[in-house]
Amino acid sequence: MFRLGGTLRVLMIEDDEDDFILTQALLDGVDQTSYEVTWCADPEAGLHQLRTGNFDVCLVDFRLGAKTGIELLTEAGDATRSVPSILLTGKHDADIDVAAMKAGASDYLIKGELSGDILERTIRYALQRRELDQRLEHLAFYDSLTDLPNRVLFLDRVTQALARQARAASVVTVIFLDIDNFKDVNDTYGHSAGDILLRKVSARVRSQLRLEDTMARLGGDEFAICMETPIRTGNQIAIDFVQRALGTLMEAFDLEIGASVEVRASFGISNSTAEAATATELLRNADIAMYEAKANGKNTYAIYRSSMHDVLQRRTSLEKDLRKALRTKSLDVAFQPFFVLSRGSNDPDTSSNITGFEALTRWTHDELGPQDPVEFIGIAEESGLIVDLGREVLLKSCRQAVEWTASHGFDGFMSVNVSPRQVSHASFVDTLNECLSETNIDPERLVIEITESVMFGDPDYTIEILHKVRELGVRIALDDFGTGYSSLSHLHLLPVQLIKVDRSFVARAEEEAGRAMLGAIAAMASNLELTIIAEGIETPEQQEILHEMGYDYGQGFFRGGAERADTAAASFLAKQIRE
Repeated sequence: MFRLGGTLRVLMIEDDEDDFILTQALLDGVDQTSYEVTWCADPEAGLHQLRTGNFDVCLVDFRLGAKTGIELLTEAGDATRSVPSILLTGKHDADIDVAAMKAGASDYLIKGELSGDILERTIRYALQRRELDQRLEHLAFYDSLTDLPNRVLFLDRVTQALARQARAASVVTVIFLDIDNFKDVNDTYGHSAGDILLRKVSARVRSQLRLEDTMARLGGDEFAICMETPIRTGNQIAIDFVQRALGTLMEAFDLEIGASVEVRASFGISNSTAEAATATELLRNADIAMYEAKANGKNTYAIYRSSMHDVLQRRTSLEKDLRKALRTKSLDVAFQPFFVLSRGSNDPDTSSNITGFEALTRWTHDELGPQDPVEFIGIAEESGLIVDLGREVLLKSCRQAVEWTASHGFDGFMSVNVSPRQVSHASFVDTLNECLSETNIDPERLVIEITESVMFGDPDYTIEILHKVRELGVRIALDDFGTGYSSLSHLHLLPVQLIKVDRSFVARAEEEAGRAMLGAIAAMASNLELTIIAEGIETPEQQEILHEMGYDYGQGFFRGGAERADTAAASFLAKQIRE
C-alpha cells in the first residue's frame, strides 16, 4: 500500500535536460518522501528501462523528437499496468488527454503549471489507483475464499498448456474434483464452517501437487487441476496424485467450532489425447468422468472415456423438456427482497423496508420435480434457450411489479438477471423495449443485472448495447462484484448505476481482512457515485457492519429468501402496508 515516506523510484523519459533538472528540483522539495530519479534522454533507452527496470512511476514527455510520449506508452503495452505513467505536455490539449489515457497513461500534467505539490499529488494518486486496480485484478482471476485461480484463469492456463504440448512432447491432463456431500456440512454446521472446510481442503490437496501444476476453484465445492506430463507416462502421474489426495482427505478436518468432519471426494480425469482439443472440452470431459466416479460410489476417481455420455443424455433430455416448458410458459419466477440498510432494523420481523426485488427463475419438471437453477440455466446458456427464457422472465417480472403497484402500492424496483448471451443477442434491446411497452412499467424501476463476463466477448459491442439500454431508462447493476474482471477501466466504461458485492465478501465481514476489502469496495463505489448492494447477509452483525460502511441496500436470508409471488406479497408487501 502506498504511504508517504521512504524512497520512490522514478523513471523520467525526457529529451530536454533543463526540464529534467527542473522536475528533479521540484521533487527534491517534497517533504516526507524522497525521489530517486533515473533520466533517459533517448526514447528507445527509456522504453527498455520502462519494460525491464524496477520503477514505481514513469514521467514521459509528450515530445521526444521523432517519437511522441503517447507512441512510446503504446509500445510499452503491459508495462504501463505495473508502472503507472504520467505524460508531461507543454500545453493543455483535450485530444492529447484522451490519447494519453488510451495509451495507458494514468494522468497528464502541463509543464508550465508544475509545482512540487502538484507533481507529488499526481504521483501519489497514480500509485493509489494502480494499487487498487491490482487488487481488483487479483479478484478477477483468483477465488476470494481460497486464493486459488478461478475458472477464467484456469482455462487460460490450460489453453497455454495445450499450445505447448506439441513442441514439448507432453500431454495435458485436467482433473475435476468435487467434495462428496458437501451440502451436508453447510446444512449442519453453517456456511462459515463450510468455508473453513473449503480452504482446508484446497490447501491439503494443493500440498500433493507439483510446483508446476495449477489448481483452481471453479465455484462451490468444485476444483480443477491442470498437469503437463510426458506422453510416455500416460495417466499415471495424475492417478498417483489423485490417490495421494484421496488419502490425505481422509484425515479429519477441524472446523474450528468444536467439530470435525471427514471428507470424501470424487475425481474425474481427462487428458488431451482423449477427444478433447480445447480447454473447455478437457474440463467438460473431466466433469463427466467425475460424475462417473460419483455413480461408482464416490470417494474414488474415473478416467474419461467416450462412452461416458449418460450425463450428456440427461442434459439433452432436460434441454428438450426445457424447450417444452418455454413453449407452455410453465417456468415460474420467485422474488427475493432488497432492503434498505438502516441502523436499528436488525430484527427482520420489526421492519420491512423493502426497496425492491430480484426475480429468480424456477422450474418444476412435470416428472422430476424442482430443478436446480444452476443446471437448467446452464443448459439454457449452452443451447441458446436463454434468450427466450430471459424474455419470459423479464415479462413476468415487469408484470408482477406493476401488479404489486396496483394491489399493494409497491413503488420499488424489479431486478432481473441477464446473461452475456442475452446481452450480445441482436434482439436484446428490442426485447427490453417490448417488455416496457407491454407492461407499462416505469423504466427506472427495472434493473438488469449483468456479470463482468459480458466483457469477455466483444467489449465494444457490449458497451454500445448497454448504453442503448440506459437510453431506454433501464438501470444496470453489476452482479457478483469482485469475482469477475472488476477493473476500474471497465467500471468507467460500463454505464452501471449499481454494484452487487458478492456474498463471499459479506460472509467474511466480521474478519479484519474481509472488513478491509468491503470498506475498499464501498469507498470506490462512493467515489464513482454508484449505489452499492451487499448480497448474502445472514446475520445482524453483518448488516450493522455494512450499514456503518455506507452500503445502500442489502439482500440475504437474514431478511428474506426467494419466494413465489403470492407468498412474497404476503410476507413483505402486505406487512409493509400494515406498518
